[in-house]
Amino acid sequence: MFNIYCGKYNVNTQSRHYHILELIEMLQLIKPLNFGDEITLRSIDWLENYPWREENTVKTEYDKYVINLAVKDFAPDEIKVKTADGTIIVEGKHEERQDEHGFVSRQFKRKYKLPVGCQLENAISKLSHDGILMITVPRSLEQDTIIPVSHEGGKVKSKL
Repeated sequence: MFNIYCGKYNVNTQSRHYHILELIEMLQLIKPLNFGDEITLRSIDWLENYPWREENTVKTEYDKYVINLAVKDFAPDEIKVKTADGTIIVEGKHEERQDEHGFVSRQFKRKYKLPVGCQLENAISKLSHDGILMITVPRSLEQDTIIPVSHEGGKVKSKL
């Protein structure tokens, strides 16, 4: 449970079960009205960009895994994607720079443990114009294995 205060508006999350995306939508309505102080407005930015955003997904498809991350606050040269021990590691960092509220520095690190059978050496990453990083990792398709049934002497009785 938490309260969000913006001027005379109060959103109490205990009185109703809010889905986090509903909270973000409410906060986006409040933000342009400039209610609240700088800390509240930065909290709204944090909620809008955190990993529960719809852009941050991991999808398992038949022949691949697809990881999408919203990284709009980072330039391509500030993002690093690497693999280690069956894990995809995505890091982003930019040094302190000035924005409309003062100085800011940002960094993140995400790790995605992938199951056996992923071809990490064939992983590719692409950054879209709207700041979505898409990492695709091919999967080895499992082939059915037929296991022969051996018979040890005697007659086999059929139940038919």
